[in-house]
Amino acid sequence: MIDVDLQSLSSSDRIEYISTLIADSYNIAIAKKLEEFLDIQINEDVYLFQANSTLLKLYQFNPTHLNKDAIAKMLAKALMNFPCNDFLFLSYMIPSTIQKEEPLLKLFVLNNYLETCRFKEAWTHINAHSFFSEIPAFTNNIRNFISGVLSITYQNISLSMLGELLNLPSQEQLVEYIKTKQTTWKINDSTVSLQSDTSKQKKADTFTFDRK
Repeated sequence: MIDVDLQSLSSSDRIEYISTLIADSYNIAIAKKLEEFLDIQINEDVYLFQANSTLLKLYQFNPTHLNKDAIAKMLAKALMNFPCNDFLFLSYMIPSTIQKEEPLLKLFVLNNYLETCRFKEAWTHINAHSFFSEIPAFTNNIRNFISGVLSITYQNISLSMLGELLNLPSQEQLVEYIKTKQTTWKINDSTVSLQSDTSKQKKADTFTFDRK
């Protein structure tokens, strides 16, 4: 069963197969296949937290098999799934000493920047390390997470500041990105409204106090 070629399976059959494997979660023999599936997650639009957490648990009980590159990949996928707590859950299973080693360290540093909304520093960090550019859709997922945070933080923001926070210095790139948010974001001269009229009304309704 472990000799199955994952690439030959359809997406649904692949998930079903991996789900069967991780049911035997203490069998170190499945680690190589889970690492192979992790590479598929990196290269395709696929994510299965249960498979990654099972692999990390296997490393816990079999430290001689620990693969820091694989752990870095699963942490990267977890960051791409922000604001879910997957990164936090995985971090509990990683010894603090290993967290300070590369390539894991750069991911824990980035996680801290994102959690504390230090977005400019996050982009500086991402741009400084080729590791992130080698993961398909990584920057786009991080940008979408930041967009979500900005949408619930600001009603309006300047185009220049928005470009900095989204790492889109080119106005053309920024305008194209804003178009993808056309149901909620709207350009008004040099500023951008990040909330639809409906969401603004909901906020107003939420914070209405009785007047005496």
